[in-house]
Amino acid sequence: MHEEPRLPAPEKNAGEAAAFYDRVAWAYDRHFAYPRRITELQTAWLLRLCRRGPLLDLGCGTGRMLEPLAEAGFTPFGLDCSKKMLARARQAHPEADLVRAEAGRGIPFASAAFETVICLHAVLIHITDPEERRGLALEVQRVLRPGGVFVLELPHPRSFPPLTTPDAWRVFRPGILCRQVGPNLEELRLTEMGDLTSRVAVIDVPELKTLLAGFAKAHLHPGFSGGLFDPEKGVAMVVCAYK
Repeated sequence: MHEEPRLPAPEKNAGEAAAFYDRVAWAYDRHFAYPRRITELQTAWLLRLCRRGPLLDLGCGTGRMLEPLAEAGFTPFGLDCSKKMLARARQAHPEADLVRAEAGRGIPFASAAFETVICLHAVLIHITDPEERRGLALEVQRVLRPGGVFVLELPHPRSFPPLTTPDAWRVFRPGILCRQVGPNLEELRLTEMGDLTSRVAVIDVPELKTLLAGFAKAHLHPGFSGGLFDPEKGVAMVVCAYK
């Protein structure tokens, strides 16, 4: 099933997300992971919309989705850029099929390998190079089977607090500050993790339409609990794109 990824020339920010998550891996499950009830909600949602079979979890982290997905009848594979996050995933799930790779620079699996590809918990915003995001979308199309589904969870662009003063830090979440450092680019600062920082992309609906232009159809949801998506307000965006 595995094959060599197609790798473009490294960008100057390549490895930034891996370094960030290597530093928070020891505390990730305690401070940042979704609670079990959210994992169960996401698994039930995927079970309703996606065909059982091989499923790739892009940015699997410490592996919180692997066991619930397997129990639901999927065959999960995990991919992450962080060596230390994967080490924790392997410790918790020694039989899981896990791969370390920079997904924005190539997905090291064969074409048409998966029924479903998921990218949850805002993983995509850590790929700050727009070209790498476009490359990832193309790679997801390649590894999906016909009729396969790409499920993408992102922060709603309006979930970032309004910009009042240039370069000012704003409260994004408890324990997390943000400040704008470029067009559709924010820097996060973890105040309870020694002020560790990482840049993230603010991905809006127009960019989503461009990223997913190669898919047959796509639906936008306000989360995993149902309801209608509002482009003007919200906390999350969940995209379900069909090949």
